[in-house]
Formats: sequence, structure tokens, C-alpha cells
Amino acid sequence: MNGLRLGTGAGVLLAGFLVAGRWSFSRLGGGEGSMALEPRLWIAALLLALAFSPQAAVLRPSTPRAQRAWLGWAGFFVYFTISVAWAPDLELAATKAAELGMIAAVAAALVRLARVVEPRDISAGLWRTLTIVFLVFAFMAMANTDPDTRMSVLGGGPNVFGRNMALLGLCCIDAVLRGRRRAAAVAGLCVAAMLVLLSGSRGALVAIGSGTFALLWGHRVRPGRMAQAGLVLLVAAIAFAVFTDVGRAALEMFRERVIRLTIEEEHDSGRSAIYDQAIALGWQGPIYGDGLAGFPARGYFVYPHNIALEAWAEGGAIGVVLLLMALREPVGALVQRPRAVAPIDLAAFLALLLGAQFSGDFFDSRGVILLGLLAVLQRGGGDGSHGPRRDPPWRATPRGGT
Repeated sequence: MNGLRLGTGAGVLLAGFLVAGRWSFSRLGGGEGSMALEPRLWIAALLLALAFSPQAAVLRPSTPRAQRAWLGWAGFFVYFTISVAWAPDLELAATKAAELGMIAAVAAALVRLARVVEPRDISAGLWRTLTIVFLVFAFMAMANTDPDTRMSVLGGGPNVFGRNMALLGLCCIDAVLRGRRRAAAVAGLCVAAMLVLLSGSRGALVAIGSGTFALLWGHRVRPGRMAQAGLVLLVAAIAFAVFTDVGRAALEMFRERVIRLTIEEEHDSGRSAIYDQAIALGWQGPIYGDGLAGFPARGYFVYPHNIALEAWAEGGAIGVVLLLMALREPVGALVQRPRAVAPIDLAAFLALLLGAQFSGDFFDSRGVILLGLLAVLQRGGGDGSHGPRRDPPWRATPRGGT
């Protein structure tokens, strides 16, 4: 297996881990099963096997950035696993620790594979796979459109579906900016945006909006070109909303969820009460927190719907500091936008990071961890580059310009 195939295989498996979630084969029989029947466990094991296979035996030296990024998340994983010792419910804590362990295994596999193959090859395999999978989800959703309900597929829930469609939209924007199948990409973007609206997920709206700005930032798009692209997309979106049933349903969902509920009635789906509970629980143990899975164990909601408040409630100040330290390197890459890093990875990282402030727990935020890590790993390939990149004409300056 050559390096390209190894990187592509790792990207495909990583995509599977991000998409699979907590789905289990036991659902096919209508029952509940053990974690052993969940694809995520086997995908994590396959990634580890790939990382430690004979084809991955020759390693390049690790870079300081990669080491800092990995040590940041390793400290986060280790500390919250240790917090099981003072968790109020051992069974809940053990399950959550196992989920963190799977993310840690995938992260460790990525770090090792980045010393064997170009991390950008992993990224390319990841996004090709995700684009195909999300397009399948989009077609499934449009085939079962119900204008009276929030849209979702395969039992993932509207918020998960909205997040996936936001990522599909970012893939389409990235393709437009790279000059790849622009007509198809614009059409795909219109569909993805409509499905984000139909999901009714306000976090997904924040994700696709922030991710779009991150893509434009990462691709160094000139303001004039940005305005032209925005005008074209606006006209296409209006036409789609006016002349298609899906578009009209999406517009109605936007009016209901954003205009009426969020702006007019200031409805936050109970988020403020959940946030207050997480803050209060954290103050009961401000240094160490209440232990892993302490929030649901105390009779509150399943999770605090905010990754920072989850770290505070269950890990205290130590947990929050470790989270911030782990996020330091990927946030730095986002700000500095190095040419070696694929802009789609930075955009997806930002989109999922902001989405994690409104929904999901640590495992649901695995994309934040893994995509941020993958972006940092791309900065460290030998001389700091991953082959020549030809700048399209819409870049702010030519390569090597002043």
C-alpha cells in the first residue's frame, strides 16, 4: 500500500467515524445492544490497526506543533477519564469514558499516520467521502420532505442533520473557490442551504455562516470577488426558494425558527436554563468539577449543550483550562491560515466549534477535536509545505507577491 492509498484509506475511515455517531447494528432489529455492535468502535480499531501496520513502520520526525496539539488533547482525555473516580454515577461515567477513549484512539492514529503520509492526503480522502455521504443524506431527505416537521434522516435528529448539511454546503463553497465543477457546486450549495433551513437547527445556521467566512479567509478571496460570489449565490438561493417546494418549505421554516421563535419570542429551546444548571454544578466543585457524566447523573439534561460548560460542570477549572490549551493550536492555525493547511479543514473546525456552543456533548464534538488536530498536523510536513499550490486568480496576491 503506497502513501497515497494509506492516506486515502485513513481519510475514508475518519469520515466513517465522524458520520457513524452512536448508531448500532442492533437498531436494525429494533432493540438496544452493546457498544461492540456500534460501527464507531470498529472504525476506531481499524484506524489504529492502519496506523500501526507494517506499511506505517517508517516514521518522519514529529514537529513541535503536532506534539503540542496531541499533548493538549491527550491531557484532556486523561484528566476526564481520571474524573470517573469522583463521578456520581459510575455506569454513566464509564460509558462516557469509553467514548472519549475512542476519540483518543482515532486522534492517536491520525498523529502517527501524519508521520507516514501527507496529512493533506488524509484530508482529501476525508472530504471526498463526506461529500458523497452527505449528498446521499440530502437526496434521502428531499425524498421525504414534510413541511410541517424539522428535517432529519436515519434517526440522527434535526441538529445532527443540519450540521451535516452545513458541512456539505462548505464542501460546495470550497469546490467553487478551487474552480472545481462550479455549476454543480453552486447547485449543491443551494440544496445544502435549503436543507439547513429545513432542519430548523439554529446552530447549523451559525455553522454554515461562520464556516463560509472562514473559507473565504483561508482562500484569501479579494473583497470584490467575494461580493460577486455572494451576489450570484443570493440570486440562486432566491430562485430556489421561490420556484421549488423545498425552497418554499425552507423559507417557512426560517420564518418560524429564526424570525418568530428566536427574534420575536426570544425562545432558546431551554438553553438558558440548561446553561444555568451547568454553571451551578461547576461551582459545587470549582477546581475538579463533578466528574465525568456528572451533569446527567444529577438529574439534569443529557448534556449541557455547550462544550465549555460541559468541561466546567464535569471537570471544573482544570477541565476548562485543558480544553483551552487543546484548542490553542487549531485556533492559531485558523488565525494564521498557513498555505499548507486545506481551508476546508479550518472552516469545518470553526463551524463545528461554534456549533458545539449550542448542542452536543464531548463525543458529538469529536469533529472539533479531530478536524482541528488534522489541520495542525498539515502544518508540519518536513519543510512546512505539502507540495506546490497554484493560486487561483481570485487570491488577494499572487504567490510570492508583496
